[in-house]
Amino acid sequence: MGLNLLYTKVLHALTDAAFNAILKDIGLNLTFYKIKKKIQSIVPIFPILIDTCVNSCIAFTGDYKGLQHCPLCNEKRYNENGKPMNITYFFSLKDRLKIQYANKERAQELRYRSKYFESKENLDSFADIFDGKYV
Repeated sequence: MGLNLLYTKVLHALTDAAFNAILKDIGLNLTFYKIKKKIQSIVPIFPILIDTCVNSCIAFTGDYKGLQHCPLCNEKRYNENGKPMNITYFFSLKDRLKIQYANKERAQELRYRSKYFESKENLDSFADIFDGKYV
């Protein structure tokens, strides 16, 4: 139930305080912190936080790492308190693939295309999207 509620929190951009109040109101002995820790123990993937333009023009990384304003729209990177105006969470593709390949069933699904071509007998027939034509 906590995970379903967490999905609703993310879907509707609820604050942590609002989420904790909802958990308390429905009588669950949980907090956002506890649910987050549980997820981290199940799925060991952590976001990389990167400052981004408030208009989504750029990510302040690489050549843009030292900039204080967006070179495209000239919006400020930081507010008056020195905090980034916008932060985007990035998740490592490498980490996500490691997690998926660690699951035997999911690893089989991910290898579907290569196995499909190895087992295909009639190269002139269309039986799958990978043949280049919808069935």
